[in-house]
Amino acid sequence: MESESEVTDTPLLATTSEAEREESGTCCWWKHLGCCYLPALFSCTETTEHKRKALVSKNGSYRVYADGLGEHRSKFLADIYITLIDLEWRCIMLSLFSTFLGTFFIFGFCWWLMAFTNGDFDNLDNSNHTFCLQGVTSFAGIFLFSMETQTTIGYGMVYPNAHCTATVPLMFIQVVVGLFLETLMLGAIFVKIARPKYRANTILFSRDAVINQQNGKLVLQIRVGDIRRSQLVGSSITGMVIRHFTTNEGASYPLYQYNCHFIANGMTDRVCLLWPVILTHIIDENSPLYDIRPGDSQINFEIILYLTGTVESTGDMCQARTSFLPKEILWGHRFEEIEEYDTAQQEWQINFSRFNETSYCQKIVHSVKEQD
Repeated sequence: MESESEVTDTPLLATTSEAEREESGTCCWWKHLGCCYLPALFSCTETTEHKRKALVSKNGSYRVYADGLGEHRSKFLADIYITLIDLEWRCIMLSLFSTFLGTFFIFGFCWWLMAFTNGDFDNLDNSNHTFCLQGVTSFAGIFLFSMETQTTIGYGMVYPNAHCTATVPLMFIQVVVGLFLETLMLGAIFVKIARPKYRANTILFSRDAVINQQNGKLVLQIRVGDIRRSQLVGSSITGMVIRHFTTNEGASYPLYQYNCHFIANGMTDRVCLLWPVILTHIIDENSPLYDIRPGDSQINFEIILYLTGTVESTGDMCQARTSFLPKEILWGHRFEEIEEYDTAQQEWQINFSRFNETSYCQKIVHSVKEQD
């Protein structure tokens, strides 16, 4: 693995202690609103330090911030539909209300300008005057008329008069714009509700990973389970290790990706989540964890795990993610059994309250590289 180049022990990601497992800290006022997308369009300064310094959080969200986008920011607006879908709920609802309210005001001003030009407000008591908007006496009434026109609610005492030349084209433009905005915004909300990403919330990963000896080999193990009865079809697991890497020529890669192959029992990378399973990575000379040993604070890395499958009820692709830092790996531990057959119900019972429980089984001092 290191014949052509070497893996340096330069710290890449700060590790966290047991008391620092929970994430904290927010970024800018728009992150307080839940608008995680907006920092991609505008600059953002971290106000507090995240305690868990990882590329992927425990709940699967990415912690990578794109800076220096410059002219590339306009590309987000060019794909406005996906941009709306990617917005957090607070932001998409704020966009919904502000968009419709803005168009009501803009077209309301156009209707007011047409009525003002026609002299409607100067002839409110003149029965011989032909009004562009019959029954309108103030801007509040025009705003209400604009809202009725765009939403096709229907007119009451206030209605347009075809005597004014601009009435028909202005009404046509507002109706078309209203239909377009309704299609765009409501379509984005519907797609956001139906997104399979929320299916990943019922996929559980163990809080810690464990390293123990299995059949004479040192292995890394992570438990994964699904609490929903409808299963993910064709689930597969993908793992990677992020470490600092330096070539013999001195080129440095601070976030170098290594393949970290996991198997689920005897199913290779295929996973059946009818019950929780333990994912196993064999640590050998081909493993990116070949040289790690317990208590070595000089070697920093991050293990990222992806579980991908198809939602049984909708056929959409779903992906659940998590990550583990060095201090979230328990050496010489193994997971406790949580499966038990219930003779009364004649069913297998899974005790998810013990999902994260481990027990000490052996003392491990050396890395696989040192043992070889």
